[in-house]
Amino acid sequence: MYDIIIKNGKILDGTGCPAFDSDLAIKDGKIACIAENLTGGKKIIDARGLVVTPGFIDSHSHSDSTVLSFPGQAEKAEQGITTSIGGNCGSTNWPALKNGEVVLASTMLDQAAHVPQGSNLATFVGHRALRRVVMGMEKRSATQGELEKMGKLLRDGIQAGALGISFGLIYTPSCYARTEELIYLAKVAKECGGMLSAHIRSEADDLVEAVSEMITVAKAADVRTVFSHHKAMFRQNHGKVNTTLALIRQAIKEGADIYCDVYPYIASSTSLAARFIPDKYVNDQLPEYMKDIRLRSELKTKNLEKWGEDLSWVQINTCAYDPAFSGLTLTEAAQLHSKDVYETLFDILQAQPQCQASFLSMCEADVETVMAYERTMICTDSAVAGDKIDYHPRLRGSFPRVLGRYVRQRNVVSLPEMIRKMTSLPASVYGLQRKGLLAPGYDADICIFDPDTIIDRADFKDCTKQAEGLFYVFVSGQLVAENAIYNGATPGKLILRKNEVS
Repeated sequence: MYDIIIKNGKILDGTGCPAFDSDLAIKDGKIACIAENLTGGKKIIDARGLVVTPGFIDSHSHSDSTVLSFPGQAEKAEQGITTSIGGNCGSTNWPALKNGEVVLASTMLDQAAHVPQGSNLATFVGHRALRRVVMGMEKRSATQGELEKMGKLLRDGIQAGALGISFGLIYTPSCYARTEELIYLAKVAKECGGMLSAHIRSEADDLVEAVSEMITVAKAADVRTVFSHHKAMFRQNHGKVNTTLALIRQAIKEGADIYCDVYPYIASSTSLAARFIPDKYVNDQLPEYMKDIRLRSELKTKNLEKWGEDLSWVQINTCAYDPAFSGLTLTEAAQLHSKDVYETLFDILQAQPQCQASFLSMCEADVETVMAYERTMICTDSAVAGDKIDYHPRLRGSFPRVLGRYVRQRNVVSLPEMIRKMTSLPASVYGLQRKGLLAPGYDADICIFDPDTIIDRADFKDCTKQAEGLFYVFVSGQLVAENAIYNGATPGKLILRKNEVS
């Protein structure tokens, strides 16, 4: 007797092969059988006219940031994500300093592993966390002794089950690291059986140089590397992804093991401070700095030279300084109170230094070019909403958007190939056992959707809308979402590499 039989569906098994008609049986959280005319199920789901696929794997997320506070991960389940890769961009809560004592990554991972989740999660150790523990926010190169301390902390995390190390080289204090530091830590990750995820130093004017640097790191350490949310930002750089992908292809020919991921939007998201304020001011004293009239004048002059007066490409997410600014562009926020746009920016940062924004700075052609690359995976680059009401719509809509907009409407790649990019490819890259394929013995992480109607509905004006056309999502054989609504089930877990990953 099977627990569930999914009948009459078109099976897309994650290999990239065409769909075939079959039933699929689930028992004890695993796929038990794929064959026609199956009987003996305690529960029957009729998938006539729908496709049945492996659960989607979010190649680049920040779900680790809420693994304890919002373990349901509702927005993941509601877009078909059954496993997320967290701890990216160098940002993790482990290791950390607490009351002057180091809290090891192994301690935090063990704690999180005992909290049931709505979707599975595997995570990296963040370079920013390593640097903060060992060096604080100091703007300098690491000494040999400091490198060894960071390496020891990294080993602890990987040996406890983390995937490897992630870099966030646009952010402090990681941006202070020299290439030699990156190579040293990448080698430590390799020695421990881990890998590397990299938010590179620049995704704009210095994109090509930043890609070249990370290729150097990948080759020197001989470590599997994922280029995070690969893109080219701002009009003068559009098209550069053709050059960077050519560099990556050449590196692969020379023996490097490199992949990319991408999210399906032309808007990125980070803090306002990261985009407009020099690194030396982006710290706990930022509110005080923003009170300095002379500094404001200097920063305005520099930003005018770089960005000009039109900041209509900058959209504020949630604004505690003035809730009326939430969802507006900086230009619109300034007009609301008849103020200068840069003075409005500085006012926001004085009151809310961590204010996040979306930046409409990419182009569709580049998104499609990266998405079509054979080694590209799909991601959200997001945590979960938690108690937030304003956020980038990618947090809720990325995977349905890819299937609706880029597969069905724009024919960027075929449906079977896109499912491969969402499932078996990331499972292979991150070494996730028994995930990413529909095959007997694999975990019953499954999505059932209508390829003719699936689409995202969340947008920048209303980021809370659920997807259409996504009917069932299972994690380990348990239904977690129906009609894109999370039901509160928590069959997922933190995946520890030492136990679950090869």
